[in-house]
Amino acid sequence: MKTILTVILIFLLASCASLSPVGKWDYQISGTPQGTFSGVLTVAKKDKKMLSAEMKSDNGNIPFNSFTFDAKTKKSTGDFSYMGMTVYFDAAVTEKEMNGNVATQGMTFPFKSTRKTETKK
Repeated sequence: MKTILTVILIFLLASCASLSPVGKWDYQISGTPQGTFSGVLTVAKKDKKMLSAEMKSDNGNIPFNSFTFDAKTKKSTGDFSYMGMTVYFDAAVTEKEMNGNVATQGMTFPFKSTRKTETKK
């Protein structure tokens, strides 16, 4: 019985440790004065500790000035510039979803995304 509990504990710890926002996400920012924005958010490793992120849509690409992930809280935060304004990003990360909000100049808008599945060729 003790062995089974140990195996389960190791499995749970290993699965939690592997959570990362790195990858591609279909995103949607809704409720903005300009309407709904959607596209693909790409999060990549810059080096062992740093991440980079970029939102792509039909309107162009927006690189993040900063993008971080806290494995303990399972939250990503960052900021990017849009039309001369700094927009702040805050989202909870799960294996399949990243949801939270973006905020600027006292306005907050919902951010929802789902991880894109990689197709193997």
